[in-house]
Amino acid sequence: MYETGKREPDFETLEIFADFFNVNMDTLLGKADNKIPDCKILPSEAIPIDLARCHRIPILCRISAGLPLYAQEHIEGYTITDLNGGAEYFALRVHGDCMNAAGINDGYLIIVRRQEEVEQGEIAVVIAGADDATVKRFYSSDTTVTLIPQSTNPEHKPQMYDLSKTTIHILGKVVKVEFLV
Repeated sequence: MYETGKREPDFETLEIFADFFNVNMDTLLGKADNKIPDCKILPSEAIPIDLARCHRIPILCRISAGLPLYAQEHIEGYTITDLNGGAEYFALRVHGDCMNAAGINDGYLIIVRRQEEVEQGEIAVVIAGADDATVKRFYSSDTTVTLIPQSTNPEHKPQMYDLSKTTIHILGKVVKVEFLV
C-alpha cells in the first residue's frame, strides 16, 4: 500500500526501512540525490551470479561419509544452485571423512540429482537396508553392491551388501560439492 500511495508510513516505519536498506530517511522520502550508499568493494576473484538462472533447493539432512546414518528427510535449510535441466535436486550436509580424498569433506554440502540408477564408480547417495543412508562410490553386480570410500583415513573400508539379504536404494548422484561457511 506504501508503494501505490494508498497509505503513508509513519516515522517509526520509515526508520525501520532506512535501517534495513542502510540509507538515510531523506533518500526514502525522495529528498536526497539518490546516490548509492558506499558499498564494500568485491574481491577481484568474485564471480557474478545470474540469479535469474538460480533456484532454491532444500538441504534435507546430514549424510554420513563413514558408516551409514539414519536418513531423516527433514529440511535443515535451503541453498541456491544454478543446476537445472528439468531434474530434481536436493542438498545434504556431509558428516565424516570417508570421501575426503574425493574433495567431499566433513561439513560440506553435496548437491544430489535425484535418480534411481548411477554408473559404476559414480559417487552416489545410497540407502542400505531400511533407513540407513551413506555417500560412496557405487559398484554393483547381479548379486552384490559395493560402496567404496575414497579417504585418506585408512580406517574406512569398502561396504559389501548381498542383494538377497539387504535392500539397496539409490537416492541420487552427487553432481556438485560446495563448502559453505
